[in-house]
Amino acid sequence: MRSGYKVTLGILTIMILVTITIGTSYSYYSIASEQTDPNELATTCFDISYSEGSNGSINLATTYPMNETNALSRLTPYEFTITNTCSTGADINYAVTLNTLTNPASTLPLSTLRYKLNQTSPTSITGTSGLLGSASVYDLNASIKSDEGIDTSYSLATGSLAPGSSVTYNLYLWIDENATNDVMNDTFTGRVLVYSYM
Repeated sequence: MRSGYKVTLGILTIMILVTITIGTSYSYYSIASEQTDPNELATTCFDISYSEGSNGSINLATTYPMNETNALSRLTPYEFTITNTCSTGADINYAVTLNTLTNPASTLPLSTLRYKLNQTSPTSITGTSGLLGSASVYDLNASIKSDEGIDTSYSLATGSLAPGSSVTYNLYLWIDENATNDVMNDTFTGRVLVYSYM
């Protein structure tokens, strides 16, 4: 029994010595260095500009329910241009949103308000029309919604712009042809906002 104890103690002692030797060797051969210069980060240009066309804003005063063909031929669209003002750097992604406002709040049911967003430049692309109430909701930060007085933000288009390039859109809004007399004297207040991100 005594010899078994000595063998166990001998093996334990050898294991402790090996562990100490490995730990000492590792600390002796490991290299530690300290940074003396500050880290420097260079950012690229990230800026877009938004400009309205000469027609100002959308005016739906004294409008009436109509089909898309009549709306596109009779209404003056709201024209706006988004420009990546950087001359170098990465492409900038953007999202075009139509936002309902809290003050004054709209009384027109969004299930009766139609929209169509067409790209006119650099190439002409016909957008799809739809009811604003059926458009996908753009997820906005609560503080942005509060600061801008936004009730709901609807996503109309997304894209990206290379440095120095621009895109122009025409937005049409009209009352759907299936709307009833219940929409008489209702109002819609909204704002087009463009959000840019990397």
